[in-house]
Amino acid sequence: MTTGTHDLSSLLVARNQSVAEFGLTNIIPILQRELAAHNQIAMMLVSDLAETTMDRQRKYGVGSIADMIEADEYSRSPTQRSAPGDTVGFPLKRFQSAIGWTQDWFESKTPADMAIAVQSVERAHLRMITREVKRAFFLSSNYTWDDFLVDGVDLAVKRLVNADGASIPEGPNNEVFDGATHTHYIGEASLTAAFLNAAINDLVEHGHGNNVKIAVSTTDEAAVRALTGFVAYPDPRITYRSADNPAQTLDITRLNNRAIGIFGGAEVWVKSWMMANYIFIWDAGSPKPLVVRQRANGGMTGLRIAATNSAFPLYAQYMQADFGVGVWNRTNGVSYYFANATYANPTITS
Repeated sequence: MTTGTHDLSSLLVARNQSVAEFGLTNIIPILQRELAAHNQIAMMLVSDLAETTMDRQRKYGVGSIADMIEADEYSRSPTQRSAPGDTVGFPLKRFQSAIGWTQDWFESKTPADMAIAVQSVERAHLRMITREVKRAFFLSSNYTWDDFLVDGVDLAVKRLVNADGASIPEGPNNEVFDGATHTHYIGEASLTAAFLNAAINDLVEHGHGNNVKIAVSTTDEAAVRALTGFVAYPDPRITYRSADNPAQTLDITRLNNRAIGIFGGAEVWVKSWMMANYIFIWDAGSPKPLVVRQRANGGMTGLRIAATNSAFPLYAQYMQADFGVGVWNRTNGVSYYFANATYANPTITS
């Protein structure tokens, strides 16, 4: 008896018979298990930046900011009114990709060909998640989302703190921030150590200091390494003296996704999804800056086979994902643009 579970590799090695011979009813369960594993991996990829939720909106901000008033024996201080926090909404979008074939393809192609087609959709799904995550924190303007997949209610989708007048929680040392002027979208004509330190402080002054990370693009890695105060992780391919004893060495397995050193107490990461001239700073040890909203119906979460459509000689299988990304913890993130003194929204297509 052979034990084990059929997975996508079972289809990839099935090259000696056609899809029709293997049987579509045999393929579908394998693809569904593959999609379940893929969805777990997809959420792990953004776990540093986002939590998953079925909420469509939450209250964010301060409940009240009160003052203590000096008094004497006969004084009676005025009552003070609490101000509710602001509502932040999370969008829910629909993304589709269809795999289509003719009856002749079905009878001549192998299950491996079907598996490869599904893998291409999975890659497209990952690219779309990455795009929506980047749009959530790099774009600076709030917007209204029509929740058309549920009931058409308008949701107020917010960005990171962006001087929109919304209330901002006090800092850990009783710092008070003016919601009409305080912003975490920072522009500067060039990358300097002073301004990067200031951007880190813009994050830390809100109490986010447990595990601060800086994400940079591969294009800007050399410029960040050249900043005064940057301490690089040593290369493990170099032999060090016993007195050097590096605490952490440089990851040499993937050049575009690794921690390369420390700057201003924050760990600097090169990320393949980062864009040139932009830096993103956040605290991975605080409540996440983003949420990935999914459908309240658990059977409709993640990438899934949504429908099939057969009209001889054509056949199509529709793969679909309903999700949206929005900012939740508005102070836990700083977007720093260093090609102009004024912040500019990037064009994000992938």
